[in-house]
Amino acid sequence: MAEITIEWDDAEETIIRATFVGRYTWEEYFQSQVQGNAMVESKAHRCDLIVDLSRARATSAGPALTNAKKTLELAPTNLGLVVVITSTLANIIIKAFRRLDPVLAARVLTTTQLAQARQLIAMSRAEGIAGDAIQ
Repeated sequence: MAEITIEWDDAEETIIRATFVGRYTWEEYFQSQVQGNAMVESKAHRCDLIVDLSRARATSAGPALTNAKKTLELAPTNLGLVVVITSTLANIIIKAFRRLDPVLAARVLTTTQLAQARQLIAMSRAEGIAGDAIQ
């Protein structure tokens, strides 16, 4: 069982950070999504998401691509960017997802560090990218 933490990353409650540590199941992943979506839906403003998978492993690759797409399709309308601090599996999934659905995948960025994830979100907000229509 994984340790999964879903929390606000900033005092203004505009960025959610989901941190996964250890082996997680897709069921645990989707349970965390429900919690994160509820947090985003409780706000009228754009919220961005940082998903830290750097210390996590899925118990199975399973239908990873389908699950990644489902995650974004079920996201609240005020969700802006999703920045993934990657693991090896996450990199593979995101690369394949970009080929499968480039429009939906345009909202997903990757990095290797939390500080860079925050910087990517700040740059996006300054430039009005990913979420312009939902701000």
